[in-house]
Amino acid sequence: MDIAKQINDAKQSDYLTLLVFYADWSPHYEWIEPVIHEFESPINIIRINTEGDKKVANEFDIKIVPSFVLIKRGNILWEKTGEVFPGELKDVIEMFKG
Repeated sequence: MDIAKQINDAKQSDYLTLLVFYADWSPHYEWIEPVIHEFESPINIIRINTEGDKKVANEFDIKIVPSFVLIKRGNILWEKTGEVFPGELKDVIEMFKG
């Protein structure tokens, strides 16, 4: 399934979805996966490579990677650009769950 379809489906969903915008060339790429991996059960995670999916990155006005966008029912609940820590991400997810 392509990224645009996944995001469109997520916008219609009652589940929390974390959009993770990254680029292979970014020095931050290596630490993103271990941080977000532990949250794959409680929420849906969609990884978007900004180099390959420029249209999607532009739709969310992503200019810097990494960037994170938490959505539910098509609403943006939280956004962050730059490094995110597991505890911070856990707190944000807990705040919007339920």
